[in-house]
Amino acid sequence: MSASEYQKRQEGNAVVFSVVPAPQKRFMFIVIMGGLMVLLGLSFFSSAHLLGFIGIAGGGAAAWWGWTHDLRPMEYRTPSTFRVSGESIQSNGKTFGKADIHRLIIKNGLTDEEVGVPNLLIETPRAQAMGMAHRAEVSRTAHGLAVETGGRGYVLAGGMDKTTAFGLLTDVSRVLGMGIV
Repeated sequence: MSASEYQKRQEGNAVVFSVVPAPQKRFMFIVIMGGLMVLLGLSFFSSAHLLGFIGIAGGGAAAWWGWTHDLRPMEYRTPSTFRVSGESIQSNGKTFGKADIHRLIIKNGLTDEEVGVPNLLIETPRAQAMGMAHRAEVSRTAHGLAVETGGRGYVLAGGMDKTTAFGLLTDVSRVLGMGIV
């Protein structure tokens, strides 16, 4: 899986940041289980048509969902571009003045956490553990840069690993002339 990345370019007195999120992490456990269900459905199809059809359709749907579904929120899985000058940030048609910005933060789009918490070891059923492991894997590329102003947070860019997110935070803070909080 390749990592996220961003590029910056100067446009007049502003810097334009273009962020490409990391690609989605496929839920291979569900894909494999769906494929096995399709094979089981094929074996039943000759003798029990309805049961075979249900197995094929259900397994195919599960495999498709596991292959295509991205758990990250939309703003964390689509490329984004925003503009930063010494006085403001412009993103998605909104302008955030430097004086109005409370802070710039890195936030995880899945866990809604600003700072990672240690994983707890709790005995769980295997299928549930596989789902939790997939969610943990996806959350590694679900970090985003957000700006907080007027008591609300706005995602500027998402779908990044921590390294990319911290690099973007540093560069945006430098352009704004703000210290990293």
